[in-house]
Amino acid sequence: MEIKEDVLKYTLPTPERLDVFIVENFPEHSRNLIQSLIKKGQVSVNGKVVKPSYPLEENDEIKIIWPEIKNTINIKDLIIFEGKNFFVINKPAGLLVHPQSPAWEENKTALFACEETLVSAIYANPPANFDKDMPRLGLVHRLDKETSGIMLIAKNERFQSAMTEMFANREVHKTYNAICCGEMPQKEGLIDVPIGREAGGRIKASPVGREALTEFKVKKQKGRFYWMELHPLTGRTNQLRVHLNWLGCPVLGDWLYKGATAPRLMLHARKLEFKNPLTHHQECFEVEPPLDFISAWKDLK
Repeated sequence: MEIKEDVLKYTLPTPERLDVFIVENFPEHSRNLIQSLIKKGQVSVNGKVVKPSYPLEENDEIKIIWPEIKNTINIKDLIIFEGKNFFVINKPAGLLVHPQSPAWEENKTALFACEETLVSAIYANPPANFDKDMPRLGLVHRLDKETSGIMLIAKNERFQSAMTEMFANREVHKTYNAICCGEMPQKEGLIDVPIGREAGGRIKASPVGREALTEFKVKKQKGRFYWMELHPLTGRTNQLRVHLNWLGCPVLGDWLYKGATAPRLMLHARKLEFKNPLTHHQECFEVEPPLDFISAWKDLK
């Protein structure tokens, strides 16, 4: 299945950048996304591939070839549970949950302009009774690209709204495993350290940040390496990674927070527990860390 082609005519007497003109005509797409299409040669002016900064002239013809729908990931291969109102997946490390640009939330065409993501896989091949018109395609929480493990996705807006509220009210219990390296000051405890965004966008522990709470416990130890069990009581972006770095034991493979080198970020969402807001049944889903995670621990000296 192919996304349609669009042809635009530039009619103004004064020059304008190509990327700016396209965004003005397709405001549902971000400028970064449009620039990516231009650089990939999917946009031409009078039949020629040009740069995003190309100055358009009167009567120029702009042709945009929107990408094919990608479908290399079958979402059904990731599902570990499917019910009437939601399904649960085991997300592999390396799979981005959604595109960086928020444009996809308004126009699903944007899902297929960049790398394949979890939401593009859901949209291309949804499970039974899935409402494709839901906000954020049923997402109620997310994991970092390099984090593996449990994710819950709503099938309808009623369940999505209820679960979003439960996450906000801290009524969902989450358990993670991490492999860390450093000098652990204690075997277990509660990290109560606010998290904020510094100039430049990096997220870090900050006294002027938002409240962030993480329970931690060392389950195994090999010298300066630790197999950790983590329970985030709040849901801040990068919370576990920031807190473990603050503790002096960053996650193995965490290049952003100076963790020791590893094939991947050694962080895994292991368990999700909550009371179903529609049936009031207690739900619990768990998935063991994947083979690469376990092998990384075994290989540590």
